Amino acid sequence: MKVAIHRDPDSPAEYIEKWASALDRASIEVRWVNLRFPDAIEQVRDCDGVMWHWEYLPHERQVAPSILHVIETYLGIPVFPDQRTCWHYDDKVAQYYVFRALKVPMPPTWVFWDRELAREWARNTAYPKVFKLRTGSSSSNVHLVHTESDALRLIDLMFGPGTYPRGFGKVSADLDLLSEQPRVSVTAPSAEVASPNNRYWWQPEKNYVYFQEFLPDNSGDTRITVIGKRAFGFHRSNRAGDFRASGSKIIDFDCGRVDPECIRLAHHISAALKVQSMAYDFLVDPNGRQVVTEISYIYADWAIERCEGYWDPDLVWVPGRMWPQAAHVEDFIARLQDLNPRRSTS
Repeated sequence: MKVAIHRDPDSPAEYIEKWASALDRASIEVRWVNLRFPDAIEQVRDCDGVMWHWEYLPHERQVAPSILHVIETYLGIPVFPDQRTCWHYDDKVAQYYVFRALKVPMPPTWVFWDRELAREWARNTAYPKVFKLRTGSSSSNVHLVHTESDALRLIDLMFGPGTYPRGFGKVSADLDLLSEQPRVSVTAPSAEVASPNNRYWWQPEKNYVYFQEFLPDNSGDTRITVIGKRAFGFHRSNRAGDFRASGSKIIDFDCGRVDPECIRLAHHISAALKVQSMAYDFLVDPNGRQVVTEISYIYADWAIERCEGYWDPDLVWVPGRMWPQAAHVEDFIARLQDLNPRRSTS
């Protein structure tokens, strides 16, 4: 049995090496490939599986999902991540529609594709609200909006010149959209859009707006990561003076702090989505209900390894630390063997 792993100069070497080590321990042949090359399909045509750890930068999102989709759909070769797992990655707007379809509990959320509808809503809603761009990791592009005028400026910006991720300027003294990169002025939304803030972000975000209800009294969030039938969990605290926990790296790994309802919901949603691997961020709403704010197929592997065990779908605790890559590979091999029961792993 042979599994291809994508590797190029931008690949997270330590991350994918853990995949290779786990495959090697299982006596599975590893073929290192670069699927950015023109012969991508030929490189994997005789493989039993393909793995590619792709992240949020636009050049990765432009290439990896399309190639993996072709390999999975038209060559019939299992891939990690598969289409169900990754198509909505780093796309909060897509996730909003998924949550609505599956009735996933979430904070009240509003997505508008029309400027006037958005402006009408902004004039009649209560504040504060949380504004988010479709894309963004570690709390980037997530900001608290305190006033109607700030919301209207953001709406005009998004339906005007737009803005590059991590490229916001200042809306008001209460809404400081900080960035070390060149900024787009929100106070002058009719101005020409700023240049991309680095070589990666070449396309502005525009022609939509995303707002979410602000949930006060949350000192942090709960992160549950489901890999197959394993749910790893921990609590993350907000940054000092901030309402955001994602990316803070202030983590409490005490499993006793994890609400069992988060574990139950995460297992349930993963089963409904039919995904290989997914991280869920939970907050508590004013009624004491656990709600999902967003999901991600990738996550910091070291944080999962620090967990002292995991919960199975029956919420039974299974002690023992493991790298998530080992879990990915264990499940992936099981799938390959189900598809090719006569193939030897030796």
